[in-house]
Amino acid sequence: MTVRLRTLGTADRELAASFLAESPTENLFLAAKVASLGLDRRRLGRIHAFERDGRIRALLLDGGTVFVAGFDPEALPAFVSQLGPIRRCTSILGPAISVLGLHVGLSERWPGSWGNVVNVRRRQPLMLLRDDPAPEPDARVRVLTTRDYTSYLDASVHMYTDEIGSSPFKYGGGYEKFVMERLRRGDAYGVVDRSGRVIFKADLGPQLGRQAQLQGVWVAPELRGSGLSVPALSGMLRLARRRFPSISLYVNDFNIPAIRAYERLGFAEVGALATVHY
Repeated sequence: MTVRLRTLGTADRELAASFLAESPTENLFLAAKVASLGLDRRRLGRIHAFERDGRIRALLLDGGTVFVAGFDPEALPAFVSQLGPIRRCTSILGPAISVLGLHVGLSERWPGSWGNVVNVRRRQPLMLLRDDPAPEPDARVRVLTTRDYTSYLDASVHMYTDEIGSSPFKYGGGYEKFVMERLRRGDAYGVVDRSGRVIFKADLGPQLGRQAQLQGVWVAPELRGSGLSVPALSGMLRLARRRFPSISLYVNDFNIPAIRAYERLGFAEVGALATVHY
């Protein structure tokens, strides 16, 4: 039995895509990037493959986000060595067992650079929706446009800060461009009140084929607990499923109200991710 770690090149695109397709919901983040960017190291980062007897058993994306796909216990120490003592990423994401193993290995070996974290989300149920939600939809939900930019940006910043615990501007000013591009693609949905303020928003993140990932769900603080979120999400998901019949998401395991709301909407748990934020 032979094992090796190698860095994939442009000729390995189909090989990587085929491996990622074995767990399409779990690997959607990386699979979507490979589909749109190929294995261009300048745009994507480096992808390293852990192979056993000539077959890929796990992949590691070394980019702005470190993403782990698949699991092999021997792959984790190899990935730790490959990432090295200098941290260039802002987060680690992937299947919980792989992310937590990688995080422990990195923080024990290089605590100065990898041990200083903002938070560790140890278990985030991965959930999937394959049918229209049953709850009555809020008819006010619509696709947001660039005309909604100012209020949508404000809502997005509040959502990010609430969720991550730090500002999206901590690494520079690219967040405004990211938000504008999402609006231009038609991937932002929301409810706008009569004053023009976004009071609910939800976004589509990674997309590939017939599947997309729900992200960035946010309700204005004064309206939380008012019964807005489930009807608004029902309306958003009905619109989104016209483009992507399968919608996935991952949610913090301690957010029980959100998990129950997603279950009411028809989501079912299909796995678990974890995230480390720096």
